[in-house]
Amino acid sequence: MAISISISGLVLGGTAWKPVAGQLVASGVLLLSGHQDVGLLARIAATFSCFMALAFAISALITALVANLRDGVVICTAALCLETWLILRWWTRRTSAQHRI
Repeated sequence: MAISISISGLVLGGTAWKPVAGQLVASGVLLLSGHQDVGLLARIAATFSCFMALAFAISALITALVANLRDGVVICTAALCLETWLILRWWTRRTSAQHRI
């Protein structure tokens, strides 16, 4: 009986990670799409992709908070900060390269 309770606890605890992981994967894919669009000079598409990447990262953070996943909150916060830094870095490189032309 104790073994079945332990396994069910692990399964239930593991299911809380699935939405968070899915949202972080979607955020990463959209971030890569945004990076490609920045390189192709597709400003509207790049803006939309980067916005959606940040939206999915924020959604993953909120999901981790609601599910009370402390490690998930740390991971989502780090991912959100990293994505924001990368987007700002790409935009500043792009605008500085345009001024040189």
